[in-house]
Amino acid sequence: MEFARTSIGLLAALSVPAGLGWFKKMPAYGVGFTGLYGVVVLLPQSRDFDAWLALIGLVLLAACVAIFMRPWSSSSVDWSWIPTPTMTPVKYLATVGVAVASFLLLYLGWHSASEQMRTVVEGDDRFLITVSGLLLAVFGFQFLIGFTVAPLIREIRAKIASRDLPGSVEEFIKVGSHVGWIERLLLFSFLVVGSPEAAALVVTAKSFARAPGAREGGKLVGDYYLIGTLVSVAAALAASSITRLALGLSPL
Repeated sequence: MEFARTSIGLLAALSVPAGLGWFKKMPAYGVGFTGLYGVVVLLPQSRDFDAWLALIGLVLLAACVAIFMRPWSSSSVDWSWIPTPTMTPVKYLATVGVAVASFLLLYLGWHSASEQMRTVVEGDDRFLITVSGLLLAVFGFQFLIGFTVAPLIREIRAKIASRDLPGSVEEFIKVGSHVGWIERLLLFSFLVVGSPEAAALVVTAKSFARAPGAREGGKLVGDYYLIGTLVSVAAALAASSITRLALGLSPL
């Protein structure tokens, strides 16, 4: 189960920021989430060289993804604000002392926090596997869903700009991703515990709530709603199946 726990955890660490668009819009948030979640996944059970190396590699990979998704120009960072004072030997020793003391305090704090984390995570891998699967379902697959419906969204917005569609359709599209998060949260929760009947009720309830807005925009908006819903349901089903397999259960 440790391999399954690590695999699904690292997949969530990378896919969640991608699904939320953090690598492109807020790269520091994206890389930070990947690093922090990588710590939760990798270090509680093992602090050997391989675990640290894997964590460093994960953070570097996230940083590279952020760079590729948001290229930085040569003048985007201004380093002129960094002071370069001339330090006396006493100030130099004081600076080194502060750095060493800070490192020790951080190490002791990390050691204490990791021991607490170990009691939560190490005792039962099922907790972290389930959390990783949930993150993968709700946010990680958002990138795939957005990529699938992107051509339809571009066409819809072009028709809104040309006044072939009412402006209210734009609001219908804007809340689509948030509705999808709630939908996949509920679907995953019901599917992972083996209650597909309850999951079917979620899709039915969404259809009653969202279908009038889809009909208002005509066939194009209806296609967007239908395709987005089908891909969202498939994503929740895939994430729940992967999670159940990692937990040693049947996929459905």
